[in-house]
Amino acid sequence: MRKLVLVLFLFGIWSSGIAQKNSRPNIIWIVCEDMSQDLACYGNPLVKTPFLDNLAKEGMRFTNMFTAAGVCAPSRTALALGMHQNAVGAMHMRYSDELKPELPDGIKTIAHILQENGYQTLGMGKHDYMFKQDKAPFQYTKMEELAPGKPFFAKVHSHYTHRIFAKDDENPIDRSKVTLPPYYPEVQPLREDYAAYLENVQLLDKEIKEILERFDKKGLLENTVIFFLSDHGSPTLKGKYWMYDSGIQVPFIIHVSKGMQIQGFEPGAVNNQLLSAIDISATTLALAGVEKPAYLQGKMFLGEDMDEEREFIFASLDRIGGVNFKTRAVRSKKYKYIKNFNNGLSILECSTEYRKARLPHYNTISILDNYNKLNEVQKTLVTPLPLHELYDLENDPHETINLAYKDEFKNIRNKYEDILMNWIKQIDDKGMHPDAPEIQEHFIQYRTNNKEMYRKERLQVYKTIEDQLKRDGDI
Repeated sequence: MRKLVLVLFLFGIWSSGIAQKNSRPNIIWIVCEDMSQDLACYGNPLVKTPFLDNLAKEGMRFTNMFTAAGVCAPSRTALALGMHQNAVGAMHMRYSDELKPELPDGIKTIAHILQENGYQTLGMGKHDYMFKQDKAPFQYTKMEELAPGKPFFAKVHSHYTHRIFAKDDENPIDRSKVTLPPYYPEVQPLREDYAAYLENVQLLDKEIKEILERFDKKGLLENTVIFFLSDHGSPTLKGKYWMYDSGIQVPFIIHVSKGMQIQGFEPGAVNNQLLSAIDISATTLALAGVEKPAYLQGKMFLGEDMDEEREFIFASLDRIGGVNFKTRAVRSKKYKYIKNFNNGLSILECSTEYRKARLPHYNTISILDNYNKLNEVQKTLVTPLPLHELYDLENDPHETINLAYKDEFKNIRNKYEDILMNWIKQIDDKGMHPDAPEIQEHFIQYRTNNKEMYRKERLQVYKTIEDQLKRDGDI
């Protein structure tokens, strides 16, 4: 009898452990490219994004999510690790494969940590990390490979809204209703481009609906937490590549399956706390019941062991193609301070050869500047950048009035510079160290090669835009 009781007791422990293990949530990251908060649920009146709007309505919508970089691969690197990319020396875009750095000893991706703790891992689409890996980033590449009854972590990548833009023939954006930020001239080439971008936001909405319907048909959306975000802001001049909100502030939505209870999650709520994308990594581990490694720099904002809310977020930018930005930023809800260590070039001049050819903004702004057709705000795009930038985000959300050199803001600038420099020291920012000669040579050759590669296309685009501006009477 005592043996039977012992057997039943041990079986109860075993079955309870299995139930607890199987009750761990599935977690899906859906990461799109190059998109600011241009969904209808964020207040954009021109786009039709019913699926993501409903996901936000049933879930939580976050207004202050910021990426660790304003460009894709370094930003995705930070997300994959839960650490700032410059803290591990993987901050440039883009290294040749042989020049990619090794991760420091003991540091692993979130996917590998979860795999070691009993999760299946699925990666759909590109990953594009700026560090070497000695094994596959995910176990599986197709959702059909997932075994039933075992928790999984999936990262699903969408190429929208990356250039080159597709057309949404079903719901075309009315170009006449497009309103541009004040630092852009209201001219047709830029309105056309912004409308095309918004159409891709709509196509993204349709694609995500289709992807999640596939998960649902396979019974993979029960007991599941969905995170949706973009890798950085819009693919425009003063957007992508930059530390302005147009480059690092992104949409962020969390959806939780019905019946799940997660501390801090409120269905239908809007959350305004400051978040960094690396906080998604830390929170993912917490929801999976995995202890956060001591080296992780992200904070947990959901679950039983939530960290204290952030007062500041930090972002950085280093080499992109042939341009060495070496820019750092710190942001609170009120102010943003940017330090351009390699100052002296304008936003326009910092365009890569690819962007000179593919972005109408580059040639449009260049031409209008040549004809002296830019107003004072628009001229900030062609004015050499100073060492210090400071913006009052409440009164100047487009970051057009630099307060850094005004006497009445000297103390605020000094305070935020101290905060930024202390952060640089705290994380041992590898971007502040000299690059190896072979890395410097690689990026010199990268720009030289791209200059030849895109030369003909850039000249053709310049001529096309100049002709259009003349026809429209803008020059």
